[in-house]
Amino acid sequence: MRAMEAALFGVVLVLALRVLWDAARLGIGPVPTVRSVRAALLTVLPADASGDWHELGAGFGGLAVAIARARPSLRLVAWEAALVPWLVLRARVALRGPTNLSVRRGDFFEGDLRGASGVVCYLFTGAMQRLGPKLRAELGPGAVVLSHTFALPDWKPERTVHAADLYRTPVYRYVVGAPEVGG
Repeated sequence: MRAMEAALFGVVLVLALRVLWDAARLGIGPVPTVRSVRAALLTVLPADASGDWHELGAGFGGLAVAIARARPSLRLVAWEAALVPWLVLRARVALRGPTNLSVRRGDFFEGDLRGASGVVCYLFTGAMQRLGPKLRAELGPGAVVLSHTFALPDWKPERTVHAADLYRTPVYRYVVGAPEVGG
């Protein structure tokens, strides 16, 4: 039995080290979106959301799964660059769906978001600063951008709601091309 315990410990240790390695490489580790924030985000997700949507930095997939289940009319691509969260999300979707959710491993900054109807993100401040110009360049007028906790610098949200959590976490909805967004 000790050999099995040692092997399990070794696997857990390797996975934990990989999570730490990816966190150092990407600038942040996987941080789940809590239930109350997911609920608030779903209130600003358009009821008629359809077409291609992308979740940038999906982590273990709690938010991606919630969105895909809430809006079966859209096709959601969940981007994740870190190996362990990507593996967990991929297995989660393979085992339980939803079928309108696909998982892509890679750096969304290198990906093409043109033609997307919407983007969802929960990223850190530095990534949001880099993301704003990419979204302006690649998303067409009317595309929706949803973010929570961190705002897009130099963008004015069309709508802001606050989650029913201790921090009253802000959830932002932007519309590309709206005058208040600035372009």
